Amino acid sequence: MSILFSLIGFSKITIKNININLLFNENIAFKHLENQINLNKTSYRIPGTKGREECAKYFISEFKKIDLNFTFIIHNFSIQGIECQNLLFKLNEKKPNILILGAHYDTRAKATKDPIIEKRNLPVPGANDGASGCAVLLELARVLFSRRLNLSVQVWFTFFDAEDQGYDLDHGMNGWDWCEGSNKFVQDIASFYNNSEEYFEAMILLDMVGGTSLQFIAEQYSTSSLLNEIFEIGRQLGHVKEFPQFPISASIIDDHVPFSNLGIPTADLIINFWNNPDWPYHHTTNDDLNNVANRSLGITGKTIEQFICNNYYNSNYNNYKGNRPWKVDVYVMDSDLFLFLIIVLPVVGVSIVVLITIKYRRRKEQIN
Repeated sequence: MSILFSLIGFSKITIKNININLLFNENIAFKHLENQINLNKTSYRIPGTKGREECAKYFISEFKKIDLNFTFIIHNFSIQGIECQNLLFKLNEKKPNILILGAHYDTRAKATKDPIIEKRNLPVPGANDGASGCAVLLELARVLFSRRLNLSVQVWFTFFDAEDQGYDLDHGMNGWDWCEGSNKFVQDIASFYNNSEEYFEAMILLDMVGGTSLQFIAEQYSTSSLLNEIFEIGRQLGHVKEFPQFPISASIIDDHVPFSNLGIPTADLIINFWNNPDWPYHHTTNDDLNNVANRSLGITGKTIEQFICNNYYNSNYNNYKGNRPWKVDVYVMDSDLFLFLIIVLPVVGVSIVVLITIKYRRRKEQIN
């Protein structure tokens, strides 16, 4: 299946990254990740808790360190009577075209997949599943602010609450669905911009981008031409393991889907979290600082920084040609389903042939 994706889902593209000094600092990003984990080790960032509130305040304080006048919007909403909060920070507000960068910052209330049954009611630290994407956004904000005068795009940094409480082996929070925050955000998105003067070019979601043994999949709700371009940029930076030529393919309900449903090209950078022996910590108490890496944050951040510079950096020498405006989208069957069909269809075919042969011989014997 993964080969089929590379030949079809990842349409042919010939690009060359522009030559620019990438400023993303993986150590600063890791410090942001660590700070989120250490804010409140009792509740971490569970919706409706002190830890979640402290994390939102931390994001605001970090953006104010970049610029005291950094524009931000607090988007309040409630789920099942629990107060939640998305955060939106805007860079280059006067530019009409908008690139959305997003991550969720809530942590799962119950470690429903923990191998130790007694721990399944404990909260998930969420070092990779939540904090990693947010850490990359914070460092990208610092880097892109320093380049803002040369960027021909408005950038939104969006931090979603209430993403991670849906049902796997149980609910994180009873009655909650996945992606509650991003769905609420999109429902109210008209109030965040002027649709007569501004428009969205793309949305890139960073989810589980800091784990050890990082390797991204070909997520199928993503727009293939956009995801393809990001993968090729990463490979040209030398990250061929993390952005494989033949990636696993899967369709993941994640925070990019509401934006995709609006017709905005999207890309979800996410790993195989469901049957991955190299990172088996999803929704367990082991999603902690021991199982994330500076290098993974750096690979993700530099790839997105390069993507933005390729497409939006104003320079007389920037002749970059990518897939923008990312209209092409080719769906490819999920790898697991494809492998299942590869195994099952021949068996079914052989069984049909055997049954037909037996039936034919019996009829022949009856005639004779």
